[in-house]
Amino acid sequence: MWSWLPAEEIEAGAFEQITNLAKLPSAVHVAVMPDCHVGYGMPIGAALATKDTVVPYAVGVDIGCGMIAVQTSVPHDEASVDRVRAILLRIYELVPVGQPTKGDRNAGSFLERQNSETLRRWFEDRGSRDPESSRVRERGDRQVGTLGGGNHFMELQTDGATLWLMLHTGSRAFGKFICDRYHDVALRWCSRYYAPLPHKELAFLSLDTDDGRDYLIDMGFAMRFAEESRKRIRERCLSAIEETFGGFTVGVDIETHHNFAAREKHMSKDVLVHRKGAVKAGEGLVTIPGSMQTGSYIAEGIANRLALNTCSHGAGRKMGRGAVRRSNVGIDIRSEMEAEGVILVCPPESDALDEAGRAYKDIESVMSYQSDLARPVHALRPLGVVKG
Repeated sequence: MWSWLPAEEIEAGAFEQITNLAKLPSAVHVAVMPDCHVGYGMPIGAALATKDTVVPYAVGVDIGCGMIAVQTSVPHDEASVDRVRAILLRIYELVPVGQPTKGDRNAGSFLERQNSETLRRWFEDRGSRDPESSRVRERGDRQVGTLGGGNHFMELQTDGATLWLMLHTGSRAFGKFICDRYHDVALRWCSRYYAPLPHKELAFLSLDTDDGRDYLIDMGFAMRFAEESRKRIRERCLSAIEETFGGFTVGVDIETHHNFAAREKHMSKDVLVHRKGAVKAGEGLVTIPGSMQTGSYIAEGIANRLALNTCSHGAGRKMGRGAVRRSNVGIDIRSEMEAEGVILVCPPESDALDEAGRAYKDIESVMSYQSDLARPVHALRPLGVVKG
């Protein structure tokens, strides 16, 4: 195991999870990123290489979650507060946020009640086997192209010269269904063929079984669902910018996944690398956000064999959502951000306080710790954000 976060900064729960990963019979290598914090089974901000097995919770419930970052030619000095606010409010009109249902604001007109090709193929190939498939398909059709809540966002940023768009979302209920389904299968498989597990959330499947192979296929469908969802959101966000500024050109335009598993070769072994809250590095630019109140980075990912060619996917949480709210009772986060020059747009019933900058680790420290994994190319600061 190799860590890019000093041992004294690894929270006890995450350290225990890292130890459990190393105890898996098929574990080959564990790499801990500087944004590491507790997740289900495996910490968020880590990479795990296994031999001939897949661990559903080492990918996580939001399969294919990732980022898009787009640099526009719009000059920073033209992005006034009023214009930024107008764009954010238009994005909020165009892209459903939170947890949309059939009757939610504009979800129907946005999705036009059309089934996604990705979902159609998945249910033809896999979903018809499961009694819950109709319900999941309905939710998936409704959720493709929607943001969701939690740490997902659509943000306007600047590098000091031009306006940038950054967005973060994943596979919503569709990916969670796949993860939960195969985790249950893995629990049954492990209870029959392997005991005891270091932790039940690390139940795994052999890649020599139909279930193990099917997980990778279905994971791929969830990743394509997430890609399609981000594509639709990107289009709506850029159209909102165009409505305000007119035509513009696009410079840097990148997309990264940070919850997935891939067959790779490391340390002269053919392994399955699980990246959970972690980005594959060494193949170009990567996106590393801080928080809605702090800076973000576009960086050149650096291949590093001890890190399994991986870098962090962001700053990483240092406080749970409940802890943030308990320690900040009475804080008006929207007003606080406005005073900092950052506009927050979110549903009336949500103040996004649990996503405040104080909930996250210092992005500068994270970048410093992983200087051999990611080289900063563009430093970005937030102008405004839409949250669920």
